[in-house]
Amino acid sequence: PAGLEAYQPSSATILYSDQDEPFHSFFEQRRILVPLSRIPTQLTEAVLAVEDAQFYEHRGVSPRAMTRALVMNVLAGRRAQGGSTITQQLARRLFLTSEKSFVRKIREALLALEIEKHDSKAKILELYLNLVYFGHGAYGVEAAAQTYFHKSVNDLTLPESAMLAG
Repeated sequence: PAGLEAYQPSSATILYSDQDEPFHSFFEQRRILVPLSRIPTQLTEAVLAVEDAQFYEHRGVSPRAMTRALVMNVLAGRRAQGGSTITQQLARRLFLTSEKSFVRKIREALLALEIEKHDSKAKILELYLNLVYFGHGAYGVEAAAQTYFHKSVNDLTLPESAMLAG
């Protein structure tokens, strides 16, 4: 990847009345893009705690997390844990399929390393938070905040942020 700056995820097309009031929207994925600066720190910290606590320490891949997941999965006899970093999850969403295979996992890791070479942690986190699926048709933190709490993401309380991260 040459960088994530030019990537634009799909968002809704909104139709407005002649009084400039929205009256209908069309979308494949309900998503409202927001810059990282509008996302509460408590929400980003909660997501990082749940998804990738070492996000700022690794360079796209966490050998420790992958090893832990492998051991837990072998002990459980099934896929019980994932070992993907946020950057790997982003690489999968942007460039790969969700197929479960060793080859896909290797590609995901290589893409994550490339993404981290070209893009800042802030850009990676912003794009991830705008892409991730939160259920009930809500993609990204703004759509999730509106879907579950009927408010903008920057108005979320700490308990609401924790619920979305979970």
